[in-house]
Order: sequence, then C-alpha cells, then structure tokens
Amino acid sequence: MATAKDQNNYRGVADEERILLLQDAGIITVRVGIEKATRSWTLHRELLMHHSPFFATALSRSFPEVLNTFELPGDHPGAFTLFVQWLYTGETDDQPDTLPGVACIAWDLGAKFQCPAFQDRVMCQLIDYHKTAFLKEDSMRLIYRISPPGSELRNFAVDQVCWDRTMENRENAQQVGAAGVMAAKDFNRDLLERLLEYGNEPEDPCEEGSVYLKVLDYAVCRVDSS
Repeated sequence: MATAKDQNNYRGVADEERILLLQDAGIITVRVGIEKATRSWTLHRELLMHHSPFFATALSRSFPEVLNTFELPGDHPGAFTLFVQWLYTGETDDQPDTLPGVACIAWDLGAKFQCPAFQDRVMCQLIDYHKTAFLKEDSMRLIYRISPPGSELRNFAVDQVCWDRTMENRENAQQVGAAGVMAAKDFNRDLLERLLEYGNEPEDPCEEGSVYLKVLDYAVCRVDSS
C-alpha cells in the first residue's frame, strides 16, 4: 500500500521502482457506471492495490484467478478516467470538459478510494480553473451534495463566494450563495463562519492553494503539472 512518501512524490509509473509493480502483474477489468454509460478499463491489479486502500481491501478478498472483473456501478466514468490518468502518470487531464463538474466528482471518488494525492491533483485543477472563471450555481450544489462538512472542497467553494463578494462579481456570488442555501443547511453556517473570520478582507482562495490540499504543496503541484 502506498506510503505518505509515495503519495507526495508520485510520478506515475515513470521510474524503475514503480515499473516493478507492473512486472508479472495481474490484470483486472474495472467497469464503471451503469447501462449505456458504462465504460471499462483493463488495469494492473497490483498498481491499483498499491495506491488505493479501497482496492487493496476489495481485491484481496478474492483470488486473482477468480476475480477478473470489478464493478463500480455507482461511480462516474469521467471521474474514473481522471483516476486512471493519475494512477499511470501522476497527472490528471485538465481539459475544459472535465471542469469543474467532473473534477469535483473525481475529488469525491478519491475520498472513496482513499487517495489523498489524487484528490490534491484534482483540487489543483479546480483552483487553477477558478483563477479565470467564477464559481457557478450548479458547482456549489454539486459540491454540497457530494462532499462532507469541513472538507477542503467545501472550504474552497465557500472561500470563493467570500472572495467574489468583494469583487466585481458580487451578483454572481449572491446567486451562488442562494444555490448553497438550497443545497444544504450547512452552507449558511459555513458562510457566516468565514465572513466573521475574514471580515472585509477575505483572501483570494486561488492564491492560498495549499490550504485546500491534503498531502501536496500547491506550488510543487503546479510545477509538476506544467
């Protein structure tokens, strides 16, 4: 299973140590989604188990020759695509069609798989995206639906609303705030706590990236992705 050091320095399988994980590795098909939305990946069993406690537990319950296919019917194929990219390269695709919705879902998927470094890579994508794009109502609803109270993802969303309130996009901040109220009763509490903390001088969350990460440093994360 991956150690904290592995998580911090993960560069995919592009070095000798991690290439060894693929040597004589078992192969498993992972099917994600349901019905017509289902997508399948053929992946290295040992690589999955090494980096994800979730897969280490799930796949160790059956012998390799017995379990050839693993089903994830309740998960999002697009989000799992980002996980596979990270698993093999240490990076995630930052194409516009993955942001921000699929990236938010991928962050939640990383929590399920117990992969904090993957969550951080996705969070870096979200932070960079919102440097030039305001947080939208549907993003706020999604974030409050899938993330737990006090999570880095929620904190980033609330901080972004606080920041937008001080900028020229105040109207959008009000709309997003209303979406937060409709999505979860926790939003008002979270927003009030942040406003009391910041007063009239909130910080730009896109400049404070590391506070929303679990194991990576934001500056290093962006250098690695450039």
